[in-house]
Amino acid sequence: MNLLFLLVLAFHPDLAMGGRAQRKQWQAESSLRPYLGRVDPVLLCELLKCHSPMGSWCQVVQDNGVLFPKCVCPKICPRQGAPVCSVLGRTYGNECLLHREACRKRRHIGLAHKGPCLVPKVNCTEEEYGQFPYRLMDWFLLLSRMGETYAPYAPPQSCLSHTQRSQLAQRRFGLLDKNKDGKLSRKDLRKLRYKRMPLEHCATSFFQSCDHNKNTKVTLHEWISCLVDRSEIWFHSFMSMKMGSGKLCPMKTDNHL
Repeated sequence: MNLLFLLVLAFHPDLAMGGRAQRKQWQAESSLRPYLGRVDPVLLCELLKCHSPMGSWCQVVQDNGVLFPKCVCPKICPRQGAPVCSVLGRTYGNECLLHREACRKRRHIGLAHKGPCLVPKVNCTEEEYGQFPYRLMDWFLLLSRMGETYAPYAPPQSCLSHTQRSQLAQRRFGLLDKNKDGKLSRKDLRKLRYKRMPLEHCATSFFQSCDHNKNTKVTLHEWISCLVDRSEIWFHSFMSMKMGSGKLCPMKTDNHL
C-alpha cells in the first residue's frame, strides 16, 4: 500500500472503516483528478463508476468554484423526466428515482434501457421462442453481476466459455431449488414467470419443453441442456458463428462471470 493512500486513510478514517467499496470509490475518483478543469465534468461523470454509496450515481457538483464528478445518493428527484427500465423489469419515472430507491435499499440496481419496460405480448412467436434461452441466460448474467461482485469490463455472454455458462445456469438452478431435491417443480419455475423477465410470454411453453421425460420436474441436467445447449444452438444459427469466436471476442477473457 503506497504512502499517499496511508495518509488519506489517516485523515479520512471513514475509508478504512467503510471497507472495500469506499476504497475503490476513492481510487476511482482519484484517477480522474488530473483531468479536473481540463475536461468537461459531464464527460468525466460518464467515466466514473460508482461503488459507494451503494446505489449512487454520478453527478457534477461544485466545491470552491470547481466543478467535479461525484457519486451521490439523490434525496429529491423531479416528478417529471424520461422514464427508464431497470434490469429487474421495473419502470421508474426517471433515472434519479431509480438511484434514490437503490440507495434506500442499499443495493445496486442496473439500468436496462431508457424508456418504460416493454409489456410482454400474449403470443410467443417461433423467432422469440428460439431466442428465449439466450435472452434468459443474458438476464441471469445481469442479475449475477449486480452488487459488489460485479467485475468491471466483464465479458458479455457471447464471450463466456461453455463451462462458465453452465456454472451460471447451475447457480440459478440452486437459487430456485428451495427444497434442495435436485429438481425444479412447476411451483419453482413459476418464480421466473413475471413481467421483469425478458420474453416472459414464452416461459411456459419453453420450460415445459425442458421436461424431457414429462414427469413435471426439471433436473439440473435437463436445465443446463435446455438453457446452455439450446442458447448456443440459437446463437450459432443466428450469428453464423459459435459463441466465444475470435471474431467476437478478440481478447482472452478471464474466469469472471
